[in-house]
Amino acid sequence: MAGLGRDRLVGAARSVVITRRGLGFLVCAVIAFLGAPLLSLPALLYVTGLLLGLVILAAAFVFVGHSSVLIERSFTPQVVSPGTLSRATVRITNLSLLPCLEARWEDQLPPRITGDASGLLPPLGGSRSGTARATFSYTLQGLQRGRHDIGPLQVDVQDPFGLVYRRHAFGSAEPLTVLPRRVELPPISPRGASDDGATRPAAHNAGVGEDDIIARSYLPGDALKRIHWKATAHRAELMVRQEEQQVTPRSAVVLDTEPTSQGTARDRKGRWEFSPALEWAVVAAASITAHLVRAGYVVALQSSGPTIDRVVADGQDTLEDAMVDLALAEPETVDRAGRHDVEGAVFAVLGRLSAERARHWVTALSTSRSVLALVARGSSAEALDVLDGARWNVVQYSPGDDLAETWSLFDGEPARAAR
Repeated sequence: MAGLGRDRLVGAARSVVITRRGLGFLVCAVIAFLGAPLLSLPALLYVTGLLLGLVILAAAFVFVGHSSVLIERSFTPQVVSPGTLSRATVRITNLSLLPCLEARWEDQLPPRITGDASGLLPPLGGSRSGTARATFSYTLQGLQRGRHDIGPLQVDVQDPFGLVYRRHAFGSAEPLTVLPRRVELPPISPRGASDDGATRPAAHNAGVGEDDIIARSYLPGDALKRIHWKATAHRAELMVRQEEQQVTPRSAVVLDTEPTSQGTARDRKGRWEFSPALEWAVVAAASITAHLVRAGYVVALQSSGPTIDRVVADGQDTLEDAMVDLALAEPETVDRAGRHDVEGAVFAVLGRLSAERARHWVTALSTSRSVLALVARGSSAEALDVLDGARWNVVQYSPGDDLAETWSLFDGEPARAAR
């Protein structure tokens, strides 16, 4: 505990910085001290003491000032789309009995967030005064998906004479979530998949709701047990029950987050290297999910690992829940246990596949009625043969490709893997 307190004290002392004016005072103090005996002017020693005393008092002032401050930060909205603005509101409250002078503030922004996060903090009264609190705000813009930590708040406190200042760091970082970019996709009718939930509801999709009882007129051969007695009494003719199934079209979107497939690895600091392939795949998964939801589908969104597992439907997860998951998607070294138990058509956004990886995916999606897969170029010929043998409908892509144009290649395409 003593060592921790000593470290904090040393860190606080190092945060005190002398200004050019303060350096000038120290230089003058040294000159006065050396000139006093040379010029036989003892009064210069008093000047030396005065100048040194001012610098020391200024350092003590900034060391004590702003030492007890409460920071509250909020964002409106907390979750934003890339390129849109969010407003950060910061409330700072002086908890000390001593007042705080005007200071310059700057909120620490990560590399992928832009904004004018700096300004002047007005003087604050003591904690018992009515001027102990100040509020300021600024706009932020997210440039890349992810959860970005904003803060802590950096405050440069200067003494009244401008001799020294201390750089404080107040509060903790608060997260701002930037959703992945989404592309508007055109409707398609993939050959062999349009009846299984590719882009629009169909009468024989998987996902059956409760029986909808409809009465119709009796026809010769109808079983007597199917007679609808209430409707018969109302119509004054024999009516029978006709049971029709309400269709809830279902589909699934599966994102490949395996590091090797997406061409990424951890750097020396243990962080994942940037992968253009993974970013393209995330945009594709987000766009396809939104496209299917707008078309009225219940959409299961899953990743190759255990991290993402959403069902976007009424009463379950929302589309924004799924987008937040994709915003935070990172490479996963562990595959999901067992198969991807999904119904209807599956849209798989996969990376660069080896033959082994292709066989893994064919097994994982073997229960699906049809699979439409976006596969990264550079996949081995053997891998494409494996997908072709499983009768997958495959379109290859590169990270720089236009997603809408690539998506359109599914329209009416035969189920062939090699292109």
